[in-house]
Amino acid sequence: MSYKVTVIIPSYNSEDFLNETIDSIMNQTIGFENIELIIVDDLSKDATKDIINNYTKKYDNIKTYENTKKTGTPGRARNIALSKSESDYIMFIDHDDKYLPNTIENLYNAITRNSADVAIGKFQNFGENNITTEGWITEDVILNSIDENKLFFSINGIWRMIFPKKFLNKNNIRFPEGVFAEDLAFMIDVFINASKIIFINEVVYNFRLRTGNNSSTSLSKGMHYLNGLIEGYEDVLYVLEKNNAMKYYDTIFNQHLSCWLSDVCLSQNIDFETKKDLIKKSIPLFNKIKDIQPFPENEDIKNMIININKNNLKSVYRQMKKYKNKNKNNIRKQRFKNKIKSLKNRFN
Repeated sequence: MSYKVTVIIPSYNSEDFLNETIDSIMNQTIGFENIELIIVDDLSKDATKDIINNYTKKYDNIKTYENTKKTGTPGRARNIALSKSESDYIMFIDHDDKYLPNTIENLYNAITRNSADVAIGKFQNFGENNITTEGWITEDVILNSIDENKLFFSINGIWRMIFPKKFLNKNNIRFPEGVFAEDLAFMIDVFINASKIIFINEVVYNFRLRTGNNSSTSLSKGMHYLNGLIEGYEDVLYVLEKNNAMKYYDTIFNQHLSCWLSDVCLSQNIDFETKKDLIKKSIPLFNKIKDIQPFPENEDIKNMIININKNNLKSVYRQMKKYKNKNKNNIRKQRFKNKIKSLKNRFN
């Protein structure tokens, strides 16, 4: 059977959320019969695989393929699904999020009517009607090249985008495997190679903010994640080099490395000696930034990057401690918010 869109879900220990995610795909206005859903599980330890198998038994257009080795990151699962997909257009969704009812139809119409290489929409916090992205975009936008508006490099989240499979295959665009920031490398590869980019001024994605042990806030980020990001950024560097696109390095890494540096400073899960090791590992990436302009603008982070580039690491370490102390009030507020959300989730 021919499908209009393949939706890909990488899953791991998803038993609490996966049914909601799949239901949001099955209830699309484009018609579920037009959708191929591929779920690749990263060797879950809970009932995720049973949930997936129950769906595949009932629906021919829901498929699953085995990820033969656990990776801890979604890149390999997405690549497996890409290689198995049977439709002309590809979308992604995380295992704990949801589409709006008209998400696929709106993105599919935008990309097909404009013969684009990627179509993008906005996203909002799950269940809160709080739009968190791209306030600077107030109408639909069409770019014939990323050079027309490099601020598009600040857009994140491949799960609110749609891509022609032919375009991905032609440019050999795939996910790095076994690292974090794999979606960033994929997205940068898309933007550099795209001859037409469409942004629709509509919310298309409900993103679940998770707290407690699963929180993605700066406070909870540990060595595994922060170290994995550095390795993932090296894949982004490879994408720039293979496309002869190093001219975009400052634009991309002023944002991502400055945010990474802030997360390292504020993390409560790693000791200071480990933070110093992370800084040392990151030096080659920081040294490639020629025009230091953190995004969002932050003078404290800018001064740290300047000293990293000058190899004044003792100064960097002092600045890191000051930065953390300066942000203690924000840390306390974040902890309080996390506790409140955790209590609400427990009793709802």
